Amino acid sequence: MSDEPTPAENNDESSGEFNPERHTQEIRHSQVSARVPEGVSKGVFSTGAVVLQGGHEFILDFLLRISTPQQVVARVVLPIGVVPQMIRALRDNLNNYEKRFGFPTMPAPLPPQVTGSSDAINVGAGLESPASETPAPPVTETPSGTSAGGTGAVGETVTSETESAQSPEDPQAVEKPQSVEKPTETAQKPPSAEELYDELKLPDEMLSGVYANAVRIGHSATEFSFDFITTFFPRSCVSARVHLAAPNIPRLLDSLTHSFEQFQRKVAQQQKRQPPAAGDQPGEL
Repeated sequence: MSDEPTPAENNDESSGEFNPERHTQEIRHSQVSARVPEGVSKGVFSTGAVVLQGGHEFILDFLLRISTPQQVVARVVLPIGVVPQMIRALRDNLNNYEKRFGFPTMPAPLPPQVTGSSDAINVGAGLESPASETPAPPVTETPSGTSAGGTGAVGETVTSETESAQSPEDPQAVEKPQSVEKPTETAQKPPSAEELYDELKLPDEMLSGVYANAVRIGHSATEFSFDFITTFFPRSCVSARVHLAAPNIPRLLDSLTHSFEQFQRKVAQQQKRQPPAAGDQPGEL
C-alpha cells in the first residue's frame, strides 16, 4: 500500500494565503487489500435477506430462518452510491456461476417411498416396518377405481360402502367415483415490515449495524461469500462477512434491483414536486 501525501493548494506560498496553523494533505489511499479482524474472519451463515430503504442509505438484514425464532445474524448499512455497484458485481458473479455450474436452484423434496404392505407408508430411504408387526394379508386385485372393504390403497379412488355392495351385474348399478372438492387457494398477502420484525430476533447490539462503503463478492459451487469493507485511511477493513447458499442469490439480486429501482422512482417524484429555484425561472436573470 502506497500513500503519497501531496501539499494542498491552501498552503501554496505563491498564492499569498499561506497559513502555518492550517495544514491539509491529499491522501492517495490504496484499496488493494483489506484487514480481516479475528471476530469477522469466520463470517456468519444466512438463509435470506431483507432490504430496507432509508433516506440516505440502504440496510441489508441477513436472516437465519432455520432457527426458532428466526433471527438477524448480520445488519449492514450501505450508502446509496454503493448499491448499484453491488448489483452489478452480484449480477456478474451470478453470470459467471451459471457458466460453470448452471442456474442455482433449490433441491426438490424427495417423494415418500412406499414399502411393505399397502397400509404402511415409510418416508425416507432405509426405513422398514418393524418385524414384530403381523404381516398384512395379500391384497386381491380389484377393478380400477374401487378398493376392497372401502379403504383405498395408494393411488386408488375411495368409494362408498353402498356402491361397493351393489352387484356389478345389475344394470342399474352404475359405479360413480366419489368427487372430492378441493378448497380454493387464496393468495397470501406478504407480511408488512412491522409484522415481519415482530417475529424476528434482533439483538440490541445489532440494531445500529455495521457500515460498509465497498463490497467484495466471491463464490464456490455451493455458496456465495460477501465481504463488506470500510475503505478508511490508513487501511481498509472488513466489517462483516456473510455466506449465502447459491440458490438464495437470484432472490437477493431481484430484491436489491427492485428496491433500488423503487428508490429511483421515489427520488424522481420528489424532484418533480419541488418548485424550481427563483433563478431557474425562464426569462429571469
